[in-house]
Amino acid sequence: MRPGRTMSLPLRAGVVFAAAGMVLTGCGSAAGGDGGDEVTLTFTWWGGQTRHDNTEEMIATFEEENPDISVEAQYGEWNGYWDQLATQSAAQDTPDIMQMDLMYLREYIDNGVLMPLEQVDTSEYADELLATGRQDGEQYAMPVGQTALTFAVNPDVYEEAGLEVPDETSWTWDTLMEDAAAISEETEGYGLSGFFDIAGFEAWLRQQHGVNVFDGEGTVPWSAEDAVPYFEMMREFQDAGALPPAAEMVEQSGIAREQTLLATGNMGLSPVWDTMMIALSSNEGVDLEPLMVPSMSGDASESGLYYKASMFYSVFSGTEHPEAAQKFVDFMVNDQVAGEIQRLERGIPGSAAVRDAVGSDLDGVEARVLDYSNRVSDMVSEAPPIPPQGYSVARDHLNRVEEQFFAGSLDAEQAAEQLHEEATAAIAG
Repeated sequence: MRPGRTMSLPLRAGVVFAAAGMVLTGCGSAAGGDGGDEVTLTFTWWGGQTRHDNTEEMIATFEEENPDISVEAQYGEWNGYWDQLATQSAAQDTPDIMQMDLMYLREYIDNGVLMPLEQVDTSEYADELLATGRQDGEQYAMPVGQTALTFAVNPDVYEEAGLEVPDETSWTWDTLMEDAAAISEETEGYGLSGFFDIAGFEAWLRQQHGVNVFDGEGTVPWSAEDAVPYFEMMREFQDAGALPPAAEMVEQSGIAREQTLLATGNMGLSPVWDTMMIALSSNEGVDLEPLMVPSMSGDASESGLYYKASMFYSVFSGTEHPEAAQKFVDFMVNDQVAGEIQRLERGIPGSAAVRDAVGSDLDGVEARVLDYSNRVSDMVSEAPPIPPQGYSVARDHLNRVEEQFFAGSLDAEQAAEQLHEEATAAIAG
């Protein structure tokens, strides 16, 4: 899970991958081979201090069990991670193992940077989750965990507004708007966070039109006219008082998750990926609960939910140590001790065995998140295909279009037309 909404776009493929022979000649690590010699692997990831500490402990455990393999840690925050990885790739210094995000996965696969993971055990993984890291029948990225979209609800704010938390199996978008407007009216906070981001827009598209933001062919399967009702619905939310002022929404989108109105107890609910609720519930007195995404019809089975890979581990195609690198990935996703160190910090474990081992020791918001993931299992449908190159640009365009729309610079028709044009242009390169 990624902090914030503002994303740093990596150098484009034509620049990043122009170095001739990069994939074949890149030297991700320097020591030995896989044939019994000592091996040094490089591993890069993004995340906060908790993730860094957990990962260092997992690395130490792996090295203790595999004394002939050393793992050199490289890590930082999300902002700057992709530019750094792109720079390393262009300099033929790609790390052996990298934490990968769905947003950039297609770009790295198509440019030959990643190798198929043929030696990682996938037997404890659902095929639907594995498919999120698969292309042309090859597993280029191993899902670390899974996550599903939810509405994080603050029951205390609902109670303060004189409302009952809705029944997640039957609530609708209209229920959401009415509740959020009432919270804004009856409390000193706001009802709903505002921007739905690309995940919320995709949930709406799946319910309304049965399509994703992009299809498997890398095209835009919806028209500008299809998106007009989405923006009209957003305007209804705004006019009803369900949302903060436009300037407040912009400010909220750029601050640390723990500082947001939802995390500080000043908002009723917000759409988030389920495991984000752990950080959002970290402040004293804030104890969030997950609800399924509302539907148009009031039937939760039509909510368009799916399991998304929280993030992936991938291996550089030019690594000098493919067996050792895959052994490390296998440890990170399948070892129960590693899972117990990590818990849900990188998402709900994709491995059923690790998930069971970790789940028995959870309480509070972590237990509620795991319960949510389990109870939507009968509701989830097929996940969207791996996004095409340009997805991150399209995501940024949606954020900007929503900002302009809520500020009153665009009406629903203009916003829909601009979004469609810019999404189409983004994936066209």
